Amino acid sequence: MLFQPNQPVWFYDKRALWGWDREHFAQGSCDGIFEIAGISVGVRICFEVRFPEYFRELYARKTDLNVVLFYDVSDVDDTGRYDLIKGHLQTRAVENVSTIVSVDSIHPYQTAPTAVFGKSGQILKECTRNQPELLIYDFEKTEDDFGEMGRRRISDTLFFEGK
Repeated sequence: MLFQPNQPVWFYDKRALWGWDREHFAQGSCDGIFEIAGISVGVRICFEVRFPEYFRELYARKTDLNVVLFYDVSDVDDTGRYDLIKGHLQTRAVENVSTIVSVDSIHPYQTAPTAVFGKSGQILKECTRNQPELLIYDFEKTEDDFGEMGRRRISDTLFFEGK
């Protein structure tokens, strides 16, 4: 749910439901894209990070910034899962030439990062795992660098012209 002053309330419901989610929620159908202050923002929730197709939808719509919301915690300190999900986020950023903001809960043990990943997968900011912190990031649209231009050009050829 997104609230903006003097604007309609906007909703996005998770589409990749499995296990407990499937038993308690209805699958959403919204594309998860909204605009705020001239920035096109794509939203994905938790398990959706494991499916590149959900992020290709955002690429096709040319979002400027993508946000992934997690409640991915464990009763045991599972650093392997944390690293795996962090890798998924970096890959989604690289393959879609998109800045990604990731947000997770920290208790009892955090298994997804609260971080910002650049369009080439670099970690721009990351909160300390399992510690209460506030991540502040001032997003600005930037021109693609050489590698980003190459990935975008080839992706456009495969995605738009290859159909």
